[in-house]
Amino acid sequence: MHETVRKWMADVLKSHSAPVSIALRQRAKFEGWLKFALAAHAEQNGATNVEVEAQLSESGQTRSRSDISFRWNGARYDVELKTPNTNWRMPGVDEKTRPITKNISCIVDDARKLASGDGEPLVAFVIFPVPPGDQRWRECLERIGRELGISLSPEHHADQVNLPISSRHTADVVICCVSVPRAQRADSTGQAAA
Repeated sequence: MHETVRKWMADVLKSHSAPVSIALRQRAKFEGWLKFALAAHAEQNGATNVEVEAQLSESGQTRSRSDISFRWNGARYDVELKTPNTNWRMPGVDEKTRPITKNISCIVDDARKLASGDGEPLVAFVIFPVPPGDQRWRECLERIGRELGISLSPEHHADQVNLPISSRHTADVVICCVSVPRAQRADSTGQAAA
């Protein structure tokens, strides 16, 4: 399912280039907007029981919520979204210092948070802005995999997409989606399950 969610995210970003270009130019996180746009796109493409900010447990035993929850082929999926911004310099993008290290830590924390849910956990994120063709983001993906104890590869978990940011400039975004295996889910004490 992680490939499907990644494709849906790419479709949403490409079809809404005007608001996305503003976010890219300003390094402004757009997770809130993306949550609703992705939920609508999932529903349009056959997902059922689509909810934004759904409880992770259908029994209500946990107060935690996922950004998006939906059913696909009978299975429930819980998705946490992040839009980690970078501090890499590039033409057409405001120069602001944003610590990407904290952003990456939040992705790992969200992956672990999904452990308390009933559904299949997916962590989806858009690393932005990235200079066209730049590959430094691969270090971020490696770190996420290492901290979660899973193998992640750019070929199977990420797509680098070029988007316009003005009439003269473009920037890349890296769209990633990771399925967190059951072995990585925490038990009720927060310890990783065996």
